[in-house]
Amino acid sequence: LDKKIIMPLSEIILVIMGLLTVSMIAAAICSHVPIPYTVFLVILGIFLGSLARHHYELNFLLDFQLSPDLVLFLFLPVLIFESAINLDARSMMKDIFPILVLAIPALIISTTIIGLGLWFLQDFNIIYALVFGALISATDPVAVIALFKELGAPSRLTTLIEGESLLNDATAIVLFNILLGISVWQQFGVFDFYVAVLEFLRVFFGGLFIGVIMALITSELLFRIKANISAYLIMSIVLAYSSFSFAEHIMHVSGVMAVVSSAITLGLVSVTRIPQKEKEAVDETWDVLSLVCNSLLFLLIGLSTDISLLISHADTIFISILLVLIARAIGVYGLVPTTIRFFNLPKVSMHERHIMWWGALKGGLAIAIVLSIPESMPERETLIYITLGVVMFSLLVNAPTIKILMNKLG
Repeated sequence: LDKKIIMPLSEIILVIMGLLTVSMIAAAICSHVPIPYTVFLVILGIFLGSLARHHYELNFLLDFQLSPDLVLFLFLPVLIFESAINLDARSMMKDIFPILVLAIPALIISTTIIGLGLWFLQDFNIIYALVFGALISATDPVAVIALFKELGAPSRLTTLIEGESLLNDATAIVLFNILLGISVWQQFGVFDFYVAVLEFLRVFFGGLFIGVIMALITSELLFRIKANISAYLIMSIVLAYSSFSFAEHIMHVSGVMAVVSSAITLGLVSVTRIPQKEKEAVDETWDVLSLVCNSLLFLLIGLSTDISLLISHADTIFISILLVLIARAIGVYGLVPTTIRFFNLPKVSMHERHIMWWGALKGGLAIAIVLSIPESMPERETLIYITLGVVMFSLLVNAPTIKILMNKLG
């Protein structure tokens, strides 16, 4: 799982099986208590982590720390592909303008507000503060979609938040990488601004293009070989991982965007080519794969969290949470209604906007991005604990109360 682990492979497998067993017991408990499954897993992870820190015989659990590669290359392709292939692309296209506004301009505005706020209130280095603003501004599709499925949210609201969360994490990663590059050079001029904008467009739309092409090739191949359900399923898994790795590592464009576009394209093209019964079986299999990754990811988020270190950064975490909520409010209450009016789309009610504001959860993606900051960066450790703090607030305060808010708002 991580370079620090020196366990034999057999023990690693045993521990992973143990964690999955714990998560399934947690799922059974969750059906009887009013706590979202992912939130319960984080609490459980924190509890297991604190036990491991105080009992030597459980120390091996602390070796299972989240690493950026683990999240980006193992969990993320499955979780994003599963969300995107089940996404109603036609409904998404009806609301594509508010989704794109939330995913790009709103995220850039949020990054600026959080960055300037930390710089002004906490005397952070401005570039490091903006780096944090970029990585924390994305709504995590994993956390949001898992919760909305559980709560049975209205379809348009689900499409808006799901579409936004799938696109804005790609935006966040691209913006984060550009800002991280600037932090290395410690200078930024007008010419650099134009270069950054062009780089953003290249990475974002390059990923989208690669995903579409790879999905069309895969779909045509499956059609030509008259593929059965097993071949379709295996090739969809191949597409999820290969589109991410090919885009990210070989073409140096957005891997997340490649996965999103490949899944939506495969869903649109292949849905007309395979029987409904087989499509349902494929969806169910992806649900299981997603459940496995979700369960391990949220347990590992809990295991990676040392409460005592979080408390030592409490003041900065508190200010960061306030800035994140303010920045989100500007996007949801300002940009969304303006876009709806401009394009003459059906209204998004004030109640729905409240859910969009409070339901913008943070999760494993933010932690993966912050862990990928080079160890040479001076503020790295502080940024890691602030990110963990905001994610913890999101999962332990926003997530459990969103159901209450939805019921209250009808």
